[in-house]
Amino acid sequence: VSKKTGCILLATVKGDVHDIGKNIVGVVLGCNNYEIVDMGVMCSCESILNKAIEVNADVIGLSGLITPSLDEMVTVAKEMTRRGMSLPVMIGGATTSRMHTAVKIEPCYNAAPVVHVLDASRAVAVVSSLLDEELKGDFAADTRELYSEMREEHYASLEERKFLSLAKCRDLAMKTDWKSRPSPPIKPTFLGKRCYKNVPLEDLLPYIDWNPFFAVWQLRGKYPNRGYPKIFDDSTVGAEAKKVFDDAEAILAKIVKGRKLTANGIVAFYPCNSVGDDIEVYESDETRGTAIATLLTLRQQELREEQAEYLAMSDFIAPKGSGVQDYIGLFACTAGLGMEKLLADFEAKNDDYGKIMAQA
Repeated sequence: VSKKTGCILLATVKGDVHDIGKNIVGVVLGCNNYEIVDMGVMCSCESILNKAIEVNADVIGLSGLITPSLDEMVTVAKEMTRRGMSLPVMIGGATTSRMHTAVKIEPCYNAAPVVHVLDASRAVAVVSSLLDEELKGDFAADTRELYSEMREEHYASLEERKFLSLAKCRDLAMKTDWKSRPSPPIKPTFLGKRCYKNVPLEDLLPYIDWNPFFAVWQLRGKYPNRGYPKIFDDSTVGAEAKKVFDDAEAILAKIVKGRKLTANGIVAFYPCNSVGDDIEVYESDETRGTAIATLLTLRQQELREEQAEYLAMSDFIAPKGSGVQDYIGLFACTAGLGMEKLLADFEAKNDDYGKIMAQA
């Protein structure tokens, strides 16, 4: 057995449970003879750094999909500086970007390179450049120079942006004559919430949006064959797209037949009215005077010469003093209950491909 090239610690940061991209990176690096220590999801800053020391990691890879993950990555960078650590850091995930890495994360940690990795296909080249004795010095210098230039461009662009005061923007809110509308807001057929449990999975299959699936596998067709199903006709990625699609269909068939996942949903409609930038939600039409919740919305403030109105979501809800009864709908759903056991089954079989396929 050949000696491992280096130890890479991968973790999805605290507050985030998304790890499809991280898993693909782990597989790709593992196939290139790197030792992978995957901490999973919802990893605290302290646990990540302690684990990196414990396993003598050569590189730390931080992953995240949702916006709060970006702040958590900054926290990790600051803590690495406080501890006096000197490990390179890779940043990846759907909401991450090279600009955010350059502006927010790298300035907090300068003992070693902090590098944004666009997708899994770039991971091997980045790790190789970070660890190769002949390459890492120039790679670190080039990265720092690039990120420094990006920061300068970013802050220069901010100086060009102008903002109006919030009070001025509220004066320029969208004005609607709610009394003169041809018809009042339509009252929903029911108020309150309704739960839908164990929805038949076969009923959901026709509604799958396959485009994010192909994005996970980094399969992107060129115009006019960009989206599903035209991607199958693309001369470059069409054949591979069809292959992973057929594999996904086969796994879906097993999931549906074996009832391995559960789909639940909840839908709710409530009376509401706006109060300034906020939306008050009421239990019933009879109790409109007492809010059971308040939804806070943000108003546009950036100055745009061609823009006469500065909007907030509350502008689209009838004001409380208008005498018009309005309504708001909310929903939440999941088709992933049972996913942990399904992934554990793939892990027990050392089936990385099946695991990633199920997540995608």
